Amino acid sequence: MHDDHRLFLDALERYERPLIRYAFGHTHDLEEARDVVQDVFLKLSQHIATLDTERLAPWLFTVCKNRSLDHQRKQSRLVVIETDTLDLETSAGPLPGDELQSRETSATLHSLIADLPTRQREAVQLKFISDLDYKEISQVMKTSIGNVGYLIHHGVQALRSKWQELEAGTAAATDLALNAQH
Repeated sequence: MHDDHRLFLDALERYERPLIRYAFGHTHDLEEARDVVQDVFLKLSQHIATLDTERLAPWLFTVCKNRSLDHQRKQSRLVVIETDTLDLETSAGPLPGDELQSRETSATLHSLIADLPTRQREAVQLKFISDLDYKEISQVMKTSIGNVGYLIHHGVQALRSKWQELEAGTAAATDLALNAQH
């Protein structure tokens, strides 16, 4: 029993935040994402004695995805994403301008990720937001490790391309504004 308790606490510490971010990608509401993750850990507590600990991360993310999709079906309404409410990373004393730029960059990146095809988006989120390895992602997505690599590679390529397009558009707009002032 003591080992199960330790496993539960370790899983909570390691996976709670990545699961909340993953659920948020489905629910688009931080409080509802937290509710989904609470359900995931409740289910973990009920099945921990029989769970294969080698497959803990894939099991948690699969349950989280299923609970999130159940939630989506129940809600079936459009919810606006408020990326500034998602606590991504904290830094030691950023300058106010740096924080604003970071939020804008984060919001832009989340928007670009949301525009990816479904399977690419899920693979990219599991890799870079939830910090799973390719094997764990393949188990969560029920696909081969090679396909995970393909999805992530093409997702990152698409993100890079769209980011460069945005950067080029921003640079052109800045040039126009500077030329208009002179």
